[in-house]
Amino acid sequence: MQAPTKSPPRFNEAVELPDQRNLVLEEVNFKWLMAGVGWCVDMSRFRSDLVYASHYLNLAKSSESMELRNCACQLQQQMGIDWQ
Repeated sequence: MQAPTKSPPRFNEAVELPDQRNLVLEEVNFKWLMAGVGWCVDMSRFRSDLVYASHYLNLAKSSESMELRNCACQLQQQMGIDWQ
């Protein structure tokens, strides 16, 4: 008798992404939202320089765009940046 096999989830079924993939998706969203309000962010530097990242997160949090403010808060939390 063969043990039952577990089938992989279908494409349209919700599958939670690992934390690292969620972070990358949030960074991409942040980059394009920032570009939409005229701020160009160097994402390589953003990932490696906490002062630089904090500066742009604070700019985003002062934006008139609610979506950008929310994205910045979410990204700040995912990155573990607690200071301003």
